[in-house]
Amino acid sequence: MNLLTSMSTWLLLLLVLLVVGSISVLFYVVIDRRIGENRERAGMAAAAYMTALGSLFAILTGFLINSEFSTLREARQIVGSEAAASSRLATASDGLPSVDTAAVQVRLGQYLRDASRADWAALADGDPQDSPAFESLGELQSTVFAISSRSYVASPTAAAMETAVGDLTTSRRELISLASNEMPFLLFALSGIAGLALIVNAMFVALRAGGNVSYVVTGIVVIVALDLALILGISAPFRGPFVVDSGPIETLADEVLQGVYLPWVGPGSKMVTDEEICRNDPRGCLRIEAGQAIQLGALLRVGTDSKGAGRDDRRGIDLAIDYLDTEFDKTPGLLLGHPVTVLAADDQCSAEGGREGAETILLGAQLVAVVGTSCSDAALGGAEPAFSRAGIPLMSAQNTAPGLTSIAKPGSTYARTAPNDLIQASVAADFVVDELAARSVVTVSDGTEYSDQLDQAFMAHVAASGVIALPSLVASEGSDLAGVAKSIVDGGADAVFLPIHSPICEGLMDAIAETPGGSRVAVLTSGICVISEAVPAATRANAYGSGPDISELDRNPFYRDLYDVAYTKIYGTHPLSLWNTSAFDATNLLFDSIQRIAVLGSDGSISIPRTALIEAIRAIDGYGGVSNHLTCEPTGDCVPSATIGIYRAPFWPVGVHAGDATPVYSRAELLDSLTAGD
Repeated sequence: MNLLTSMSTWLLLLLVLLVVGSISVLFYVVIDRRIGENRERAGMAAAAYMTALGSLFAILTGFLINSEFSTLREARQIVGSEAAASSRLATASDGLPSVDTAAVQVRLGQYLRDASRADWAALADGDPQDSPAFESLGELQSTVFAISSRSYVASPTAAAMETAVGDLTTSRRELISLASNEMPFLLFALSGIAGLALIVNAMFVALRAGGNVSYVVTGIVVIVALDLALILGISAPFRGPFVVDSGPIETLADEVLQGVYLPWVGPGSKMVTDEEICRNDPRGCLRIEAGQAIQLGALLRVGTDSKGAGRDDRRGIDLAIDYLDTEFDKTPGLLLGHPVTVLAADDQCSAEGGREGAETILLGAQLVAVVGTSCSDAALGGAEPAFSRAGIPLMSAQNTAPGLTSIAKPGSTYARTAPNDLIQASVAADFVVDELAARSVVTVSDGTEYSDQLDQAFMAHVAASGVIALPSLVASEGSDLAGVAKSIVDGGADAVFLPIHSPICEGLMDAIAETPGGSRVAVLTSGICVISEAVPAATRANAYGSGPDISELDRNPFYRDLYDVAYTKIYGTHPLSLWNTSAFDATNLLFDSIQRIAVLGSDGSISIPRTALIEAIRAIDGYGGVSNHLTCEPTGDCVPSATIGIYRAPFWPVGVHAGDATPVYSRAELLDSLTAGD
């Protein structure tokens, strides 16, 4: 029976016509030979049975057709319910933190893709557990129920998600139940016998009347064959001529995987990719075979003199990989079924280091993307051009120099989740002028692009406020820091701004503290120096540090209830810098973009068109990250606004006093308001 119900419409119809027709011809030959002179009497007797047999055949086939079509219609309705439940689940997940929204929707999309590709065949064979949808639905269920049970998930969101996934499970169970229902064979056989009996009676009648009514027999043969073929055709909802349309599931799978239901993407920015688009991508297409790892680069300041910033970035990356399974459990998760490996290099906080690090990572690797650099100079001088030429996204969690994103550069693959230093410069200058009431200010640069650009932006705000801007000083590696400190104090500045890297920053603060009269000068460092190793020197100099306001993080329930607890538990300490959450967000933005544009092969491989990946990153608009609300502009800036806090040592948001850190000054600033005149 399975063989018959698996045939195409025309093949099934031809086969049934051939069988019924052949049997009818055989009957006709036998009857014609044996009826002899009894045609009249046999024909009259057969005519009396025509109505009864016709009615019996009609009743039996009508019952079967109605029964089997009802099953087919019910299956179609269940598929519609499954699609509706999936849509409700995708919509309900909008109420989660963005990293959880992406996790739920990528699992939903994978289930729908598996269901549309393999479920019909598995249901047709009567073994739905053979379908990969069986496992992907289980993973979706466990993810939804694990996330919805967390304290930071609102009750209405949790209830809506659990109800939707429950309805989804119920729909699949009902489909399995329908697929296991078999058409009653004996009733079908009885219908066939009644049809053949009707044909035989028609032959007797035709032989009595002569050949001029043979077309009646032919018509009855065709009708019987059509009815039997129709019953067979509609009796198997998942195979054969008349099957349940999987189109709604296929369409929804594509929409979910392309990010149509993601609030930071939406229908207007979905990316449609396929094998042909991948082959024709001008930047190339990266193919990752089944079981092969996805390679992610990490170009960070991690050398022996790096202090905490680069190591903290790496922790943010590792936590993002850990959370791919939606749990901070020290077990790396999978991205589209593939493990993620990290190829790391030191950016040395220099242009040369950026170039060398990029060459090291690129050599012999199949990188999909890179998180880095830690230092702006490493990106400006070498890493950004190198990765842009290779068509590989470079997403920084710590670069803040305005020059990196001052214009949209054709062909650039660079973006960042760290706030543009134009924001820090504005807030820091207002603090010095308004809160410290400084009448004269001096800055110190370490000669790097980062330091010079932040110095200039800060001084521009100070000068616009009418405060005396004293000539900037330079304290680079090997400088006489005691001499620089003496120049600061003797110059009569009320405040000094230090946008300089570690360890120069700590050394200069120590020198200021040891210089007679240094205690009267207010010291303010930029975020690059707000690291745990700098806290002792900052405390001796009675210094302030500027950087992202971590009190904003505490208002983020995902950070407060899950991320911060996990960080402390896994690493046994408070954050080493301000940038681990930015690195977590940068990595997750890359993962999200990969998931939306990857071409999934039926063999478990994935193909990643590089141009589409860059466009997917640029399309992000309103991603609710841990560090900030992120919208990526063509220039590469993904932080449209930021709240900068000023902290007084020792209560900086890093090190042993991080738990007690509260900003003494804080202000939010829109990047657009600072670049409107550019």
